[in-house]
Amino acid sequence: MFGPLIPQCIVLMCAAMCIMLAALAPACRQSAESFEGYFAPVYSPDGQYVYFIERRTSGTVSGPGAGFFTPPADVFISKDEFLLKRINVAGGTIEELKRMPRSPAEGQHFQAYHGSIFATVDARLEFTENGQLKFKVCLSIPRSPRSEGYSMSGTWDGTLSDSGGVDGSWERSHCQISGYDEWRLSGDWEVMEARGREFFPAAVVAYNRATRAVKVLIKNQDYDRLYPNGITLQQIQESSQREGIERTLTIRRVHDELLRKYKAMGLSEVQALLRTGEEMERLGYYPRTTKIVARPLERGEAAKAKHNRAAIFVISKDEMQTGIFHDIEQAISRPGVEIRKGFGEYPTHIHYFNSARLNAFLKSGKTQFYVRYLGETYELTIR
Repeated sequence: MFGPLIPQCIVLMCAAMCIMLAALAPACRQSAESFEGYFAPVYSPDGQYVYFIERRTSGTVSGPGAGFFTPPADVFISKDEFLLKRINVAGGTIEELKRMPRSPAEGQHFQAYHGSIFATVDARLEFTENGQLKFKVCLSIPRSPRSEGYSMSGTWDGTLSDSGGVDGSWERSHCQISGYDEWRLSGDWEVMEARGREFFPAAVVAYNRATRAVKVLIKNQDYDRLYPNGITLQQIQESSQREGIERTLTIRRVHDELLRKYKAMGLSEVQALLRTGEEMERLGYYPRTTKIVARPLERGEAAKAKHNRAAIFVISKDEMQTGIFHDIEQAISRPGVEIRKGFGEYPTHIHYFNSARLNAFLKSGKTQFYVRYLGETYELTIR
């Protein structure tokens, strides 16, 4: 009954393949491409300028490279420039401050897919306490089986001459930029990249959280086509890092205040750092860690605990001195005080068996046990 349908299916499949091949044919030809994008925009300390790194890249692309359903495109980068620039916020004038050293991507042949056809770039600009502008640029060129990474970092000394100004050169290394950049903020204003084609940001945009005003400070030729009605508030909010930046700044401020406080109390550097970490955790700025707390038992309670053979651990002085139960030793020496529990399981020892027993006990999900040490019995609770 399916016999007549089979030829029809074959015809339809062939037609679909022809349509697909016809659609891909233009992409299979070699084409010259060029892109311009703007990375890592930041405000100057006085808010008068926005600094950023501009990337200008050109080369040729041949082959489809349309996702993983087609072979990758063959790519050649003939020119790849990185420039440090700044925009005068009030007047809108743009200055070229410095050309970065020659990109290692120039003259490179490789295979890639569209989306980041000319390799990927990430960057970070930030100001030091003495006002110098630090920069870091990461470049990743796709190779098989893993990408080829390059990094460049250094400082700009404020000069505009061709002979000096940038201290830095490209190095072959894995490169990653993480965390928030506080210099994106200047009062109620936040500066950010607008997403563009092929991993080249299409614009530098400033957004005011109080007035919801949006200013496009610089844009490339793709911006108007990608954002015909302007970048939307939703797109801006998705790119905003203000909440994370402000929390990071608060954590840093509170940490420094606590550290100064404990040092002023006469604690050593190490002791002050430990107390600061504990207080930051208590205040909710650091994640809660597992703690262990001891409670000495009275004679009647100790007698009852003795009968709970699975939950009581008799530890000798020699065993305790091996350091296996460092957190337990601290807890019973400071009853009622939460002590940071050691990470993972207790180390086992060739001459003692309590650590293996306790590891199995805790692995079952129990959080309370008893320790008999130097004639005293303690209730230990893990929180």
